This record gives sequence, structure tokens and C-alpha cells, in this order.
Amino acid sequence: MCGIAGWFNAPPDRDRLNNMLRSIRHRGPEGSGIHESEFVNFGNTRLAFVDLEQGQQPLCNETGSLWLTCNGEIFNHTELRARLAGKHTFRTECDVEVILHLYEEYGVDGFQHLNGQYAFALWDSSLQRFILCRDRLGICPFFYTFSGNTLYFASEIKALLTVPDISREPDLSVLRDIWTFWTPLPGTTPFKNIFEVLPAHHYSITPGNTQFSKACYWQLDFTQKAWREEDAMEAFEEIFDDAVSIRLKADVPIASYLSGGVDSSLIGAFANRHASELHTFSIAFQHPDYDESAQQLQVAHHLNTKHHVTRCTADDLASSLRKMVWHTEVPQLRAGPVSMLPLSENVNKHGLKAVLTGEGADEFFMGYDLFKETAVRRFMAKDPDSSMRRALVQRLYPYLPGRDKFRSLELAMQEGLDQSDHPLFSHLFRWNNTARLLGYFHPDVRQTFLPSPYEKRLEGILPEGFISWSSPSRAQTLEILTFMSPYLLSSQGDRVAMANAIEGRFPFLDHRLVEFANSLPQHLKLRSLRQDKYIVRKTAEKMLPKEIACRTKFPYRAPIHDIFKSEAFRETLELLSEENLRKTGIFSPGPAMKLLAKARNEASSSEMEQMALMGIVTTQLWYYLFIQNNYQ
Repeated sequence: MCGIAGWFNAPPDRDRLNNMLRSIRHRGPEGSGIHESEFVNFGNTRLAFVDLEQGQQPLCNETGSLWLTCNGEIFNHTELRARLAGKHTFRTECDVEVILHLYEEYGVDGFQHLNGQYAFALWDSSLQRFILCRDRLGICPFFYTFSGNTLYFASEIKALLTVPDISREPDLSVLRDIWTFWTPLPGTTPFKNIFEVLPAHHYSITPGNTQFSKACYWQLDFTQKAWREEDAMEAFEEIFDDAVSIRLKADVPIASYLSGGVDSSLIGAFANRHASELHTFSIAFQHPDYDESAQQLQVAHHLNTKHHVTRCTADDLASSLRKMVWHTEVPQLRAGPVSMLPLSENVNKHGLKAVLTGEGADEFFMGYDLFKETAVRRFMAKDPDSSMRRALVQRLYPYLPGRDKFRSLELAMQEGLDQSDHPLFSHLFRWNNTARLLGYFHPDVRQTFLPSPYEKRLEGILPEGFISWSSPSRAQTLEILTFMSPYLLSSQGDRVAMANAIEGRFPFLDHRLVEFANSLPQHLKLRSLRQDKYIVRKTAEKMLPKEIACRTKFPYRAPIHDIFKSEAFRETLELLSEENLRKTGIFSPGPAMKLLAKARNEASSSEMEQMALMGIVTTQLWYYLFIQNNYQ
């Protein structure tokens, strides 16, 4: 990947453009280029994978009527190049050049032919049309804002904030969303008047206008087909093998993350078919409840990879908080992103630029506890008084310590059972629980949180047909659109990897595999409370140790509580003083300081208390770095 930035509908300003690109240099430290014209001025910072010598951007077509700057990779560029070569002249071997010629051949309909992860800006001088486009699932970040009649865009918000005319104001409604959905909803950011290009969309605009024409070129579809298990197994292996293979194609070696779970292990097994030497990277925590290093080493030994372990202490995590917030640009309620920073740093230290990683398997093949939890709660809803039905809760979350707490969980999960027919039922329990943390906000801020039902806040995000889909399909859709894309692929994905110039590549997010998975009947995904990701695990049984292939899902988590108790966390304490809390004005100082004291001084705190404190800490950091402009 790379970093892109620029503007439309304003004349050249070399210093302004260089400032924007300099702020995202970490995304592409190997070179940069710019294009300047009357209407369009944009540039690129490069992390090179294909055509290392001549693939510098921005690129133009043979007549100079089209100009392109792109962040990302087009994995099927070889096939597209062969299809287009007889009609169009290619000037480089760069993968993204195919975008120009696809557009020449098909117009914006050509974007449907792309298999990759990308965010690009394209200027068509003949039609006087400027286009922003983003990949199907939002792997590559892409933001924009208007200042007067000028449209500014960039891979990261910090590049927009280098422009003097763009203000730094918090959007309190989006802070409320983060403290409900765990992340901003697609299309929004916590900065007022700064927006995100929606995944699977292209936006078009012409000179003199300040309104986009928006079009969705792909969407989720859960229309099922009558798959026989043997045929589905064969199809999965064929598509997945190619999805891994094309993501290994580059002029530099590609590594792989290894968590110890079945998804990343299966990627490693398939990658071994195509790579002469595979480097794998994993993270080990001191806290035994979070550590998976034994399973990671078992898989590395089985696959005979060149394995590298990042040993992460609580002090390491606490020391990375500031950097994490700077790169994610969003307050966080979870600690996952901060732990991914030292991991990507280790990849960089070994001279590698990209890693395969397993995001998407749990969403599309139903591996998350959320899907099992929803099934249990729907079953409970049919007879809420049944103690036997409530007892099924004990089959959930086998990795959690303190199993004696399940009685309270059983009671908690009875809440909202009368809404089992609600189209958002699968996520109401989580969202309502998290929204209780809004009580930590200052009363003056809470008054700005006007009542707004979830349906209204998700308007324009959910695909056509959502209401008519089955309950499991609706649950998958909500998890993909409100958590995977805006959080896992952003805060915990691209942003903390590219902070160290590392590109993540996601075989399970190949759109061919996604469409295949969505066509499967549920019993080939979630078969029972003990059989999730059925077709993935059946394939893994042929290639991995059985204890890995059948291993219970162990969600990736980092030890939040240890961060707060660490010595290195003292660096952040000043931002949580009563004076600074009052100065920021977002949180009520008393409850926030009480929460901090408990986390620092007591043996343990609840998961919700830990999330609340992480949210307060990172919101204060976010405000300090971006709104008060204190990054150095």
C-alpha cells in the first residue's frame, strides 16, 4: 500500500501538497510523486511491491487525459493486463495501471473487475470528472472534506488537518457512536465535517460543484445455494488457494501473521504451497489468559516456517498508547490495536513489507461467539422461563476465566428477549451494554446526544434485502459493516500496520471467497455451538494438527488491565488529572478519576470498566493530539 493525498477544484500549491504527503510518509517511505494541474493536484508516498523501478505514481494513460493516484494492490492485474493489452498501451508493469485502462474501456463499470484492496483518485480531463473509489470491504482507508469549493482527500485524516483552512473540531455524535458500536459508523469520523468514502462506492464530482454523485458498485448478498458438502469443500479449497496465491505475488517476499488459531494457520499452510520460504510473526503476552504462544510455535514447527516472536509486556503496550492513537485517529475502547504496533514493528525490523492475515474468516464463516450467543438467545426467547435453555449460556465463552460468573451472565442475557424479531436483535445486547458507558461523559456533552434509534443511525449503511434475510445472515451483515470494516480492518488493521510501513493482505476477504461463503447454507458454516467455521475446519483437518484445526475460537485480546497498572502508564496519567479532564470537558472528572484509581490500585476490574477507562484514556489522548494539535 501507499499513502495518497490532494485536492480538487483549486490551483496548485506545492508547499501545501508536500505538507499533506509528509504527514503520511510512514505509509510509503520509499518514494513520492505529485501531479499538478488547474483543477487537480495530488500525490503519492510509495511502498513498492510491483515494478520497483518504474511504478512511481501518479500515473497517466498514453494520451495524458487520465491521471491516477492509488493506495493499495490489484491482485488480478496480470489477468486484466492480458485482457486489455491489445486495445491499450501500458507504460509500466505497475499493478494499478490497469485501473486507468479499465476505466478507458468500461468507464466506472470497470471498477467491478478489480480484485484487490484499493483507494484511488482518478481525474478524467476529457469529461471534467473527478472520481474517488474505495475497495469492496474498506481495507484501504480514504477520507475527504470540503473547504469552500475545494475537495480535499487523503489516506489519513492527519493529512487533511495540515491544511490551514480545515478546522479541528470533535463531532460529539460520533464519539457517542464509538461508545456504543466500539467504532465510528461507516462514512463518519470523530472530526466534524470530515468524512470517510464508503466501502464499495465511487464518488464523482465536476468543477464548480460541492456535491458528489455516489454509486455503490458491490454489496453483500446472502442468497443461499443448494451446496452439497463435497462440492462446497472442493470449491472452498480452490478459491482459497488462489486467494492466498495471488496475494503472494510481488517483487518482494510476503510474510504471514500466526495467531495460533485455525484461520491464520490455514493461511500459512496454503502459503507454503507457493512460497519457497515463509516468515511467520506472532505476539506473546506475559499474561497467561491472553497468551497463545504454545499454539503459535506448534503451527510454526508443523509448517516449518521461519518464525519470529514479539514478546509484549504491559510496559510495551502502555508506551505505545500515544502512537496508537496518533495512527488510528480514533478513540479506542479495546486494547487490540495497541498490541499490533510492536508486532508490525517487528516485521519491519526483519526487512519485510507485507503480511498475510486472517481477518474475515470469523465474519463470513461464522466463527464468533456473537453468532452462537444470538442463536442461544433466540432459543431462550421461545421459552424465557426455561432454566435448561438458560443453561446453554454455559457453553459460550470457554476461554473466559471465572466460570462462576455465568449465573449473572444468564440473567443478563434475558434482557431484550422480547425483541427477538427485531432485525438488529443480534447486536442489541452488545450495543445496549456499551451504551451504558455513556454515563461517564460530562452532563453537558450528554445533552447533545439526542435520542436516535439504531435503525436511524444505520440508515444508508445496510444493503438492500437486509430485512428479508435470515437472522444469522443479518447478524453477519451487522458484524461485517459495523465492526470488521471500520474497526478490525482500520484501527486494528491498516492503521497500526502502516504505522510501520507494513501492508496487511487478507485472503479471506477476496470477494470471490466472500460471495462463495455468503451462498453457503448455515450448516456448512455454524453447525452447532461446538462446530463453527465448519468448512474451514474440515479443510484445516487435512493440513494442520487436529488440536489446531479443532481448537475452540480464542478471540484476539490484549490485557487492558495490565496496561493501567504498568509503570509506563505514568506517562499518560497527566491527561487524566482533574484539571485536564475539566479542560477537555468531555468526561465527568469525578467518575473518571474513580475508575482510574480502581484500575491502578485494585486487583481487578470488570470488562466494562476496563473498556470505559480505555475509552477515557484514548479520547483524552485523541483530543490532546488532534484537537489541541500537540503531536511532536
